[in-house]
Amino acid sequence: MAASSHRLSVFVLCLVLAAACTKGSGEGNAVGQVWAPGCGLNGELFALNPNFFAMQPSGAVEIINITVQRGSDLQSFSDGISVFIRDPQMLKENMLGADIEFGGLAPAVEMTLYLNATCPGFARLPVVYAAVSGTIRFEELYVPWLHNDTKETIAVFTNVELIDNKDRDERRAVLDGDFLFLFERGLPGQYFQ
Repeated sequence: MAASSHRLSVFVLCLVLAAACTKGSGEGNAVGQVWAPGCGLNGELFALNPNFFAMQPSGAVEIINITVQRGSDLQSFSDGISVFIRDPQMLKENMLGADIEFGGLAPAVEMTLYLNATCPGFARLPVVYAAVSGTIRFEELYVPWLHNDTKETIAVFTNVELIDNKDRDERRAVLDGDFLFLFERGLPGQYFQ
């Protein structure tokens, strides 16, 4: 009897741990052209094909950072885009369905492209480009500290130009894409060796 009770306890603990480490389920893409001469990207067709979607809300300062990337590894070892929302409540209440421009001083939304899997290593310049033009439109935005009808976040971005400010002519990207995912609360991934 004690052995079966112990097995049941271990089974329940495994289920709880597995549920705590879930990622948001979703879909999306980012396609276009990328120029990063240091790692052989010279404007050919590029597709991100993400399979990891995460939202990191901070209720203390009311910001949200969305990660859409290929693989669930740390950003420093992955390819992906990061979308930073400065005032999610204002966006949710006033800007859903509207095209939001990238660029300018203190924009409502910022986007960054990072290619740390495609262009790894210290010998190459890191590929981290910031959006300077183009638009993003949120159809839905889940904001954890507000009343929400859904836990979905849905966005479409169009003709987004991302650049490296130090070499904007040679190191840049132009992307279109979208993402849709459900927010799921879980523990952050732990990386131990």
